[in-house]
Amino acid sequence: MDREASMSAPDTIYAAFRESVVRFPRRPALRFKGEDGEYRSMRYDALGESVDRLAASLRRLGVARGDRVAIFAYHGPEWAIADLAALKIGAVVVPIYHTLAPPAAMHILNDSSCRLIFVAGKDLLVAIDSIRDRVPSLERVVVFDDGGIEGKSDFSRFRDMASPGADAGRAAGEEPAPVSSGDPATIVYTSGTTGAPKGVVLSHGNILFDAFSTMRRFRVGSEDTFLSFLPLCHMLERTCGHYTMLFAGATIAYAEGVATIVDDVRKIRPTIIVVVPRIVEKIYEAVERKIMEAPHPRRALVLAAIRGLNERANLVYRGEDVPLALRLKCALYDRLVAAKFREIAGGRLRLLVSGGAPLDRRLAKTLLVLGFNVVEGYGLTETAPVVCVATPEDNRLGTVGKPLDGVEVKIGGSDEILVRGPNLMCGYYGLPGATAEAIDGGGWFHTGDRGRFDERGNLVITGRLKEIIATSYGKKVAPVPIEAEILKSRYVDQALLVGDNRKYVAALVVPRREAIEEYARERELPSTGYADLLARGEVRDLVAGEIERATVDLAPFEKVRAFTLLEEGFTLANELLTPTLKLRRTAIAARYKNEIDAMYAAGEER
Repeated sequence: MDREASMSAPDTIYAAFRESVVRFPRRPALRFKGEDGEYRSMRYDALGESVDRLAASLRRLGVARGDRVAIFAYHGPEWAIADLAALKIGAVVVPIYHTLAPPAAMHILNDSSCRLIFVAGKDLLVAIDSIRDRVPSLERVVVFDDGGIEGKSDFSRFRDMASPGADAGRAAGEEPAPVSSGDPATIVYTSGTTGAPKGVVLSHGNILFDAFSTMRRFRVGSEDTFLSFLPLCHMLERTCGHYTMLFAGATIAYAEGVATIVDDVRKIRPTIIVVVPRIVEKIYEAVERKIMEAPHPRRALVLAAIRGLNERANLVYRGEDVPLALRLKCALYDRLVAAKFREIAGGRLRLLVSGGAPLDRRLAKTLLVLGFNVVEGYGLTETAPVVCVATPEDNRLGTVGKPLDGVEVKIGGSDEILVRGPNLMCGYYGLPGATAEAIDGGGWFHTGDRGRFDERGNLVITGRLKEIIATSYGKKVAPVPIEAEILKSRYVDQALLVGDNRKYVAALVVPRREAIEEYARERELPSTGYADLLARGEVRDLVAGEIERATVDLAPFEKVRAFTLLEEGFTLANELLTPTLKLRRTAIAARYKNEIDAMYAAGEER
């Protein structure tokens, strides 16, 4: 049933959630692993009670409308309860990625003047303890776990505040704060790929518009089960995988992590998954390795099936007839191969949504021919976040679909994508100058992304304005598409192009260690270790050949003329990836300044 066909649109996030509690009290709202590793369920009525009890407890602690409340935790049911409880009383939620180092977390807490923070896990509690005396606004810490707060008067246990032992009757009867749709709901700090993070202020109305628009676009209903494993700090997950699902009366099931994703999918049997491309690529790489390690007959069957299904898809895409022999073979391939892949995903997956970065076209096509409805979307934290997204019925590879109804998108100067609509942020917190720079007098948000529309009205992302490399010869090079081509090599794990104000383009390349070591074993290359292996001419020639193949069709000024192989990858731990797994280009260039300078000083042209 269409949610909005039967109910008036709510004004606040809590009001929309409360409607689901009333409509679907006995349906499972959340599923999560217990201590025994088995999944347990929390119904909508129980979730509503926990939210109301925690909201009442927060009020008793003095948290009021407009106060900033941080959540520094892993995704899970406690995150959802804390978020909704804070929103009920009109507080503004400030999510902090659990991967952030203490100084970065401290910047967010101080910039937003948070009064209270929810914390999960001993490590995160230690991190907060280490910066506590440098965050003067922070009055209270609420811990999701039981340990580590003995003797601390300004610490509280989540369990004591949200458990049935609290005054449930009084809590349920307490009215929500008098919040309007235009009031701020959250301040989300951008990941900062090229500069310092800014706090994006999103209102209840911004998020409600985006969540309900996404619900309509994907036809989400109470029978759906959503697999959640991206951090809830990521607005893609929070809007599409959290609010959209709760507003529809669907079930949210929390995966333990990427390492357990295959087992979790089998147990949960989701109908919808939202991912970022890097996660899809890593899962597919693991599956691909298993295929290549399989006995020859099985490996040959899988590879033949993918080739045959791709051939059929190409003919259908071009509007040509599919020969009878190919139709019969593909029917067999679907039963023997593709169906097995779908069963690994639980057998019920109807939608796989990828956002945050471009999904490799070859991978997307492979998933499609195996029977997975994979679609791409486009959005930003500043747009709550969805701007465009494709649907299985209107899906063209290489595009991010059409704008949501009510959202305007146009292409401005330098091919910049401009966005205007009800999902557009209130502004950057405490930064009126940055807000005015981002949103022009006509209300258009300047995204900093470059793009174009295809003949069907689908948006195609072509790069980032700030990521454009301007060589000393005045040539402009878009690095992201070139990096994407290089990453198609099985020997390359990460790549970053450089060349601003230089004579030519060069690259920092992180090889895929397993593939390089396998290559060396097959050729019996002597080495004293991995670093020594990367210095060998045979390995450099291998990577050089891969880069050459990836860039063969490029203009001469776009070609990679030099590269450096790096033993250490770009990770969250070394702060060279953002929490959303994007390259921190400025930080990487600074970290490897000597290596970059050496490439140009040596004039190492291939």
